[in-house]
This record gives sequence, structure tokens and C-alpha cells, in this order.
Amino acid sequence: MRERIVAILEYKGLTAKKLEELSGIDREKWYALRKGGRRVNEDDINVIVKLAPEYAYWLVSGKIAPEAGQTSPEYDEANRNLTSQNAG
Repeated sequence: MRERIVAILEYKGLTAKKLEELSGIDREKWYALRKGGRRVNEDDINVIVKLAPEYAYWLVSGKIAPEAGQTSPEYDEANRNLTSQNAG
């Protein structure tokens, strides 16, 4: 699950400083999570789901359901690339 959280943070461009501002969770905890220095906890999951509800299903299951608006950063990136190729 940590890898999926990190993927969401990177795709959304969320820094530890910004996460601290948005969540009230100390940035050092976000740094440690990113680097594998601590395990994911319920508070982390709740913050990520609030910030990126479109990734909630993928975050907890590793699966996507585009028909229900539940995707992943990888899916969205591929879709964006496809759309930009078709537009060009």
C-alpha cells in the first residue's frame, strides 16, 4: 500500500510540506512514509482518500473501475498520453 500512496503523491505533485498543510500530519512522518521508514496507518489512508478520492479503490485493492470513476495514477497517465496523441 505504501507504494500506491507514493505513486499518488508523486502523480499529484504533493510534497511533504503541502501534505502537512493539508492534513496536519507532520511532514517528517510523510518523508518517512515515502522513504519506507514507517508503515502506512489509518490516518494516512484517510488523508489520501480525501485528497484523491478517484484513487480510493485502487489504493486499498490495487484494482481500478474506470466505469465508476475509480482509476490509478498509471491509468490516468496512460489515458492522458493517449488523449494528447489523438489531439496532435
